Amino acid sequence: MDSVYKNVEQYNCVVRAYRLARWANHAWGLLPDGAIAEVWNICPSVKAFCDLVAGYAVARGWIADGPAGYGVWKPAYAAGELIVTIGSHGQIEARISRGRTVIVYQRHDRYAAAGIVNGVVAATGYHAEPRYWARVGRLLIVAEQPTDVEAEGIREALRKMAGEEPAALGEFDRYFVLTGPEILAGPEVIAA
Repeated sequence: MDSVYKNVEQYNCVVRAYRLARWANHAWGLLPDGAIAEVWNICPSVKAFCDLVAGYAVARGWIADGPAGYGVWKPAYAAGELIVTIGSHGQIEARISRGRTVIVYQRHDRYAAAGIVNGVVAATGYHAEPRYWARVGRLLIVAEQPTDVEAEGIREALRKMAGEEPAALGEFDRYFVLTGPEILAGPEVIAA
């Protein structure tokens, strides 16, 4: 357990990525309790964790058959960040590093990006639909596990990004209350 405590900031990055992977039913996100810490304790870095987690999980017998999204066996690593990709078309990408979690939802040239950077919500987008903002907001809450007050701050900040029209705010609110993978469904599914 010493590694967890010596590199607590890096380990927290791994934990945030793991929460998203669990939410998305990725194989490495469904590892048993304590497994992430066990793998982390034999890794000298975040990059080494990304390289090792899948093989170690198979060797320990932790990975067998699983549900949708199961084919993702490990997070990616690039430029000092853990990368978790979610969605059948990879439309959501989370980039996690020390003091920073950024979630991007992109569809064609439209996107919504929001993140927690040193405790502050930051957001940008291009022709983003209100549901895009709700999706990135919900996944930020999954990754960060903020207090209720902090979660409300995330919701309010991203609700403002959705616009001021009642229809836009209604769409945001309908999507934001969803907590599972149904949040990726189109408006025709959610309206039904």
